[in-house]
Amino acid sequence: MWGPITNSLCIVAGAIIGTLCARVLRPELRRKFNTIFGCIATGIGVSMISKGSALPPVVLSILFGAMLGEACRFETGVMKLAFRCAGLLHGKTSDTSVSQQAFRDQFAVATVLFCVSGLGIMGAMREGMTGDASLLFIKSLLDLLTAMLFAANIGGIVGVLAAPQCLTQFAILLSATALVPLTTPTMLADFTACGGIIMLGAGMTQLGLVQAPVLSMLPALFLVMPVSALWTRFFPL
Repeated sequence: MWGPITNSLCIVAGAIIGTLCARVLRPELRRKFNTIFGCIATGIGVSMISKGSALPPVVLSILFGAMLGEACRFETGVMKLAFRCAGLLHGKTSDTSVSQQAFRDQFAVATVLFCVSGLGIMGAMREGMTGDASLLFIKSLLDLLTAMLFAANIGGIVGVLAAPQCLTQFAILLSATALVPLTTPTMLADFTACGGIIMLGAGMTQLGLVQAPVLSMLPALFLVMPVSALWTRFFPL
């Protein structure tokens, strides 16, 4: 369970460092790091996709998961909640150089990146099922730098996002731990590949190549293992 704890500590540390070093982190440097983050996410996604067992159940899960996410307006709901939280917290920040709209926009983006990103959900589920926290450790490093960049723009208030992020990841991790006895190596492999496609979409979106509905695709992570089990049963290799 070290993944969520490490991730939260990195967000707090990044918020503190970013606040102290705001003048050093120039806008050009921030844009370059955003591109680097996109490249890293794309590379991780490609690596995860290659570990899949069978492509059809992964594709079916992504399609139906995205349809479910869009039908439930999951992405819209998350963004509305983030904007609402940003509106409540804006009065608590002492940074008057940032407009209310700019604060709300950037805080909303930070909320999504830290609390409900594909890498965070995928990493928490993976640690719960296999004990491997490597994805969350990678996310921790990325979030450390990301929190620095956001704190340089809107202040150290972004550090409060460590709390909901930690609670979300622990809830997912504990739920995934309960599913371990029901999983097979094939199901875990397809789960990894499904998460890889979502990561690839997130990376390409961050690079500005496409506008993938990453949040709407997240329900696929909860569908892929039962779909994989059914596919293996009716279409054995």
